[in-house]
Amino acid sequence: MGKGIGERLRAYAEKDGRGYPDWAMRYMPVARRVRRFLREGARVLEIGANENGLARFTGTRTICVDVARAHLAAARGAQPVLPVVADAGALPFRDGAFEVCVCIDTFEHFDADTRERAAREIVRVTAAPGVAAVGFPSGEAAARAEQMIRMEHFAFCGRQLKWLEEHAQFPLPDVREIADTIARHAGAGRRITVDKNANARVWTFMWRILMCGWPGRGNALCQVFLRWCTPLLCLMHFGACYRAIVWMEPRS
Repeated sequence: MGKGIGERLRAYAEKDGRGYPDWAMRYMPVARRVRRFLREGARVLEIGANENGLARFTGTRTICVDVARAHLAAARGAQPVLPVVADAGALPFRDGAFEVCVCIDTFEHFDADTRERAAREIVRVTAAPGVAAVGFPSGEAAARAEQMIRMEHFAFCGRQLKWLEEHAQFPLPDVREIADTIARHAGAGRRITVDKNANARVWTFMWRILMCGWPGRGNALCQVFLRWCTPLLCLMHFGACYRAIVWMEPRS
């Protein structure tokens, strides 16, 4: 494939984040569920920043928090976000400041104490009639999937994936522990539920295509194909899943 054609295909695949379906599998289900809270003037917070976040999939201006300035710069370059350097366990916002608060694929980078503090802060800054979503890889299926991709990526590319090595520093979050922590701080007026997200086999298959050279390393045609398949991939939440999402919503 000519270099110019490949670049154009990749640009088409990545124009709205869907050509990198791991981002879409994280955010599209969340974006659909929070949309009813995104009325005009709604205040939205995302904890944990990268170039594809909630704002990429909702088009809503979002305050984005991270401790790493490089992450915030990448987020600001691709989305309508206002970057804020802050600790997830000590957010610089008043109580009930946001109608929508999300934290997706960030808790696995925290130690147990930070997870506790971050969960408390998410409850504190989310308005009583608002919604919060906390998603993270969890469970044996996620651990096996990550170990498989870690080994296969190193065997094929001869290098490690930084984010996977960071995951290995701490045990993956336990979904019941996180849900119980949020429920303890949320009070009786809020409903806590748990969703499964991203079938573990689908997640592994997708990463093999994008990162491990099957069926071709950097294959732009495969990326376009994945973009077309993304809406279907985002519905595959059956069986053992890679990610869990804890939701906090009003009871009424």
